[in-house]
Amino acid sequence: MKSPLERLWKDKMDIYRWVDRVVNGVTKSKEEILYEGVRCQYSKGSLVDTGTEGVPTMVNSYTLFCSLETDLIEGDKVVITQRNGRQVTLAVGEGFPYTTHQEFSVKRDDVA
Repeated sequence: MKSPLERLWKDKMDIYRWVDRVVNGVTKSKEEILYEGVRCQYSKGSLVDTGTEGVPTMVNSYTLFCSLETDLIEGDKVVITQRNGRQVTLAVGEGFPYTTHQEFSVKRDDVA
């Protein structure tokens, strides 16, 4: 079942996962691309945290929206190509399935 939200998703993602392969009796781990060009929506939200001693600080949260059929699990790496062509690399965190789509908390790998 396609989510009605998908028509709003303008970003695309490539999904990478660490896979174990046995070659000549030796197990080797390698990061492989599983899917390319999967439709999604990458979103940034800002939260205000009171911080220490009541001093407000800004905390950014990042969320990835995708269809229920998308094979994405915690620990995967995704490279998002945004509608403007900019690419962002993310580490996938905990997922939340809903009836029409799923949402994942993600962490940017390129943030210093």
